[in-house]
Amino acid sequence: MDVDSVLDHLRFLCGVTDLPVNADFEAGFAATADGVAANVARCIETGVAGLSIEDAHASRFYPLDVALERIRAARIAIDRSGQDVILVGRCEAYLMETLDLDEVIRRLKAYGDAGADCLYAPGLRTLESVARVVDATDKPVNANLTATGLSVSDMAGVGVRRVSVGAALAAATYKAFDGFVDQLSVEGRLP
Repeated sequence: MDVDSVLDHLRFLCGVTDLPVNADFEAGFAATADGVAANVARCIETGVAGLSIEDAHASRFYPLDVALERIRAARIAIDRSGQDVILVGRCEAYLMETLDLDEVIRRLKAYGDAGADCLYAPGLRTLESVARVVDATDKPVNANLTATGLSVSDMAGVGVRRVSVGAALAAATYKAFDGFVDQLSVEGRLP
């Protein structure tokens, strides 16, 4: 999706719920840090309570110094807005090219130092690796439940402060819908 489509979607979501909405804002939908700042400012105007900035685009990591410029630009845009928006710094190491966990931690710590309020490395598969990230950083950590099979309680037990479910809820809904359609077409009835 392009940035305008994403912003329209976020505007719609924020308009139909009183719950806080977090934007998976990918890599900021821009090639430069200035572009990230401009798009983050537009994203904030939709009413989001948080947004994430990834450190990769088109299956390639940004060099750390470039990734940090992008996080700093997002932080400045948030601060200038005067809104209370959470900035999540994401290291995409386990959704594309796998990086050594020490490198993931080094990147996440740098993102926290650059202004991220929360840190996230989606795709960590073990409670031990999640615990290492929590122990090594001084910012709240987000973890993904879908890749691990662990519970919210398991994650909270090692200090995770925020969990994500990715597309798991949508996938479960589609699977149930497909089952209803299959039953209707084969048996001519719904469960």
